[in-house]
Amino acid sequence: MEIISFDYTVLIRLVVAVVCGGLIGLERGGSKHEAGLRTHIVLCLGSTTVMIVSEALTRQYGGEIMRMGAQVISGIGFLGAGSIIVHGSRVKGITTAAGIWTTACVGLAIGSGLYLTATIVVLLLLFAMWGLRPLTSKIHQKAAKYIIKICMSDRSAINDVLHKLRDEDVQISSVVFEGHGEDISALLEIIPQKHTKLDRLARELLVLEGVNEFTAI
Repeated sequence: MEIISFDYTVLIRLVVAVVCGGLIGLERGGSKHEAGLRTHIVLCLGSTTVMIVSEALTRQYGGEIMRMGAQVISGIGFLGAGSIIVHGSRVKGITTAAGIWTTACVGLAIGSGLYLTATIVVLLLLFAMWGLRPLTSKIHQKAAKYIIKICMSDRSAINDVLHKLRDEDVQISSVVFEGHGEDISALLEIIPQKHTKLDRLARELLVLEGVNEFTAI
């Protein structure tokens, strides 16, 4: 009977897959990303199952054990692509997509019985996501660029806008004008300081004479 001949180490592999996938998913879910706890558990569990089945079929019929696992690695891309969001000039979800792919690899390692390897990968992955988050936040803050659109009734109003931005220690990378006459706007690429709040900056610019509209792109 299948129950009698069942290899109960398979159960251990599946449980470890749920735990490891859950640890990665907790970090992503806690960061309010779409692919969170359940997604990572299901993904890790699924890839573990593929390796278990692949190993069983290889023992029974022979052949290449990594053939099915390779399909998991190449096919998981659709989930990663679905978690990447492009918003204006900013791209979000790349870390989540990379975490999804790595979770699949962790599942393959667990399915192969490489528990120590899988555990080390999960710990290093959590360190990269949790431990390095303050450092990456500082790097992103220094490199963060925004494009704002200022609609004006008079082109000369841009001088007051530029003075106000400099008073707020906002770096101005470029200024491009659009339109003419009373329907003129300026696209400014800016690098704000850490303490700069765009909503407050918008209110202060809108009170300037000749400024009709502020939009962050």
